[in-house]
Amino acid sequence: METLAKIILLLNITIFFFGQLLRINLFNISTPLIDISLILLALTNFFLFLKKPKRINKAGLLFLILNSFLLLIKIPTTNLQSLFYFARLSALLSLLIFPSNIFSSPLTKKAFNLVLVGNILFSLLQYLFWPDFTYFSSQNWDPHLYRLVGTFFDPTFTALIFLFFILDLYFNFKKGKLRQFLLALSYLALALTYSRSTLLAFTLSFIYIFLSQKEYRKIFLLLILVTSTISLLPRKAGEGTKLERSSSIIAKIENYKSAFSLYQQSPILGIGYNNISTLRPDKNPDSHANSAFDSSLFNILICTGPLGLFLFLKIFKDQTNLSKIFPNSLYLAIFIHSLFANSLLYPWLLFYLIYLIKSRR
Repeated sequence: METLAKIILLLNITIFFFGQLLRINLFNISTPLIDISLILLALTNFFLFLKKPKRINKAGLLFLILNSFLLLIKIPTTNLQSLFYFARLSALLSLLIFPSNIFSSPLTKKAFNLVLVGNILFSLLQYLFWPDFTYFSSQNWDPHLYRLVGTFFDPTFTALIFLFFILDLYFNFKKGKLRQFLLALSYLALALTYSRSTLLAFTLSFIYIFLSQKEYRKIFLLLILVTSTISLLPRKAGEGTKLERSSSIIAKIENYKSAFSLYQQSPILGIGYNNISTLRPDKNPDSHANSAFDSSLFNILICTGPLGLFLFLKIFKDQTNLSKIFPNSLYLAIFIHSLFANSLLYPWLLFYLIYLIKSRR
């Protein structure tokens, strides 16, 4: 079983590289292939847990039970897509709920690092040779222009994945020229996404790190780096490269208003996971962004109510150790980012976060 688990984990890591490029049609629903591979990984992880049981994450188990109950009582608004979303989230959270040694192999660590470096290089090539992503608006993706989007077709999520890699490089790689080169390359790729939420998460995460390490001088150097980045980034045609743009801020405010309006429909129990695509008032049935609002915490609150949000946050709190700066910096980055994007429910991000937490102990 352990050999099979390692093979399936390597399969997930390989599929990770391709992002949104690998999608299949299941019951007339376009589904990322990683959703299927994550379910397989969760099953093998569970069988490994049964062989060597450890302390389970009770908050996570209660969260899944609550959501199963909500899906049953919300059957009139629950569709097949909602069940797919819940199956994917359940698979990911089960990796935290039922601990095993599935992530402990040195081979998988090398494989993931190789995949991340390859994805960064591919993304930089995309930015240089195919910066116009507006064509994909016909496929219901956001029409990004002169921004690095990579294989995930989204600059904001791509940037946070690269930030996770930067944090991993900073804490877990041997110091030397290769590490310095990879840090510079990763930061360049992150900057070219023009993701303001990720630059904010990057800045606050490293301020936390330097304060924890009592390296106060580095905070000053960090602020110089970030302000220089903002000043030097090319301002090309299109609203997306203007970091001072206000149109996206106004759009987010409207998005949050729409989210609050939907939350008011069922403020105690929530509407069931993930029925947002069915019930949201501003829905576009063809859009890939229709299944969520621009905040993970708002999405969890809307779907599962205050109790569900409390349990969801407790899943991660139970993984937290205040003496360990690396995992806490990851949590800080994704929670800051999730105020502006659906980061905590994005499968590639949540999978990478879980992998880093479990494999770098």
